[in-house]
Amino acid sequence: MSQIQGEKILCVFRKMQGPYVIAGTGRHRAQRIAIWGLPATCIVEKEWNLL
Repeated sequence: MSQIQGEKILCVFRKMQGPYVIAGTGRHRAQRIAIWGLPATCIVEKEWNLL
């Protein structure tokens, strides 16, 4: 399994399972979804801007 990371990620898929609330940092609630399709693709629309 590979990961992509960014501030904004765009996914194109056929089916979705979720969203599920998972443990995050601090008061922020992270969400997780599972996507699939033929093919399911994701691209980083906005990269992180680290200072």
